[in-house]
Amino acid sequence: MIRSIIAILLLFLPLLEIAGFVFVGGRIGIAYTLLLVVCSVLAGVAILRHQGFQALTRLRQRDLPRDMPAERFFDTAFVLLAGLLLIVPGFVSDAIALLLLVPFVRHILARRLASRVVVVNVDAGAQPREPGPAKPRTIDLDSDDYRRDEPQ
Repeated sequence: MIRSIIAILLLFLPLLEIAGFVFVGGRIGIAYTLLLVVCSVLAGVAILRHQGFQALTRLRQRDLPRDMPAERFFDTAFVLLAGLLLIVPGFVSDAIALLLLVPFVRHILARRLASRVVVVNVDAGAQPREPGPAKPRTIDLDSDDYRRDEPQ
């Protein structure tokens, strides 16, 4: 049911965007409408650059816990989605993006999605949690590098 609603909305999104352009353009004029679109694209690029680099550095860190909390994952994903929606020309997508940039809205959506999703670490098999048996360590020294003390 929800998938079909989302599919229908995605099909009608271009029509809604065109209607938004006509409505806003009729109210404030074409020059200001185009200026708003350019400003939203620049804001989307800035958000993607800043948040995208932050997300990549967080994912590259090895000292993070093995299981990344789903709410934090979705929070980051929603900010990146908001940046992408700001780049798409149109006022409906900009309104959705602005809603996604509100922390309260992101938190509610992330909590609802996190309750339905399990985030799995695919790298866990390559790096086991428990250390294996200790291997004997050999230190190769020259005869001048060490001395043996006899017990007294």
